[in-house]
Amino acid sequence: MDIKKSLIIAKREVLSNIKRKRFLITTILVPIFLISISIFGSFLAYNIEEAKIGYISNISFPKMLVVDNKTTLYFIKYTSLDVAKKDLINGNLSYIVIVPNDYLKTGEVIIYSKTKTINPLVLESIKNELIKYILKDKVDNLTYNRVINPLNLKIYTISKVGVSQENLITQLLPMGYTFLLYIIISSLSGLVVASTIEEKQNRIIELLLNYTDPESIMIGKIFGISILGLIQGIIWILFALPILFIYAVKISPFITLLAILSFILGYLLYSSLLCGLSSLFSHPRDASQLITPVILIQMIPIMLSNLILFNPNHYIAKILTYFPFTAPYVLIMRVSVANIPINEIILSLTILFVSVIVSFILSIKLFKIGILIFEEGLTLKRAIKIIKSNLKSLL
Repeated sequence: MDIKKSLIIAKREVLSNIKRKRFLITTILVPIFLISISIFGSFLAYNIEEAKIGYISNISFPKMLVVDNKTTLYFIKYTSLDVAKKDLINGNLSYIVIVPNDYLKTGEVIIYSKTKTINPLVLESIKNELIKYILKDKVDNLTYNRVINPLNLKIYTISKVGVSQENLITQLLPMGYTFLLYIIISSLSGLVVASTIEEKQNRIIELLLNYTDPESIMIGKIFGISILGLIQGIIWILFALPILFIYAVKISPFITLLAILSFILGYLLYSSLLCGLSSLFSHPRDASQLITPVILIQMIPIMLSNLILFNPNHYIAKILTYFPFTAPYVLIMRVSVANIPINEIILSLTILFVSVIVSFILSIKLFKIGILIFEEGLTLKRAIKIIKSNLKSLL
């Protein structure tokens, strides 16, 4: 392998891929879009000017209630449910609330709505009015306010290093990291596949083979797109910095180092494997058969995030820590919320590192075979057959 020629190929990869619309959209527009949608959605969920609520109950609700100085709720008493339903269907009401006579015994409250969800402000207001009814003439204002808002929660984590206070942002960081890693690895791996097939279609790969060996080509491609990943990661972090600064979030240097190391190893594992496998195909449509399994594997930690974050020592979480394709995600999620023994961390990273080496060795050998195959409409079944027929040379 010629390092100098690999660097030249890497430079070419950076210059050719940094101009791709896919890279620009993923790097700049996606974070802006996600942040905007999240803020906009959260704002609209609670931003209602007024709502008319019909109720059938022996409990008296206020005729008008102003919530957070911006939302006005009008409570209208009904004696007939049929009449209330007609007004709801005709748009004269937003909701119908029924509080049965045995409410104190059962706690049952029935709500009719034209939608399957109830606005959080409306639910909170109804709950507060019911609490006020239950506690009427029984407690003072101080006790009442504490019942309404019983928790002013402060969470501290303790370890041998010391004690640190947590907040909502620090609790969301592991999931933020997981989504960030997922998007970056998916987009960069996609660039590796697209670049490999494109060069094969345009016969550029043949020119490169006259220039250097397959090992240098593959290493150069992966290294070049790794630089794009670094650029992408830095830009995304810049988007996140204002939030981290506003909430004064402190991130452990150890977790930061571990996250960087996990990202590098995770990316190298996925990109090397996809680079070798995609070299078998001559059309992006055919190679898309590879992308679906990769996406599904990477989504396992996301789908099991509740288990990993709230029960980080569960045996499933531990297994995923040692499985190389999920380790980059699960390891950081577990370390962020619990004190994981150092031997588990070392074992996970060791397995991941060895997997990267094995992946590179197999992918380079597969790359040598794949770049010489020009078969249109290659199916995954046919690709597996080719791999099996060349298994001895691969091993």
